[in-house]
Amino acid sequence: MKKVLPWVFVAAVIVLIADFGIMGLKIMDGDYDIEVLAYVALVGTWVVGGCAVYRAFVRRCPCCGKRRTTNGDYCPYCGEKISEE
Repeated sequence: MKKVLPWVFVAAVIVLIADFGIMGLKIMDGDYDIEVLAYVALVGTWVVGGCAVYRAFVRRCPCCGKRRTTNGDYCPYCGEKISEE
């Protein structure tokens, strides 16, 4: 999960950018049938938000319990080595 999450986040952001671009072009062209694109944007927003919440609250040091802010091998607070599980 730790290696998949950044790729899911990047893919969701790319899909959101493309989706909003297509939606904007359709609206500028006068085509207001964007219901499917709106649902894709909603799901993409949920995925991006879920990834952000996971990164903010789940990534904690197993030794001291503080939130990890880096991807390093050692905890910046207690200095203990973080094992990759």
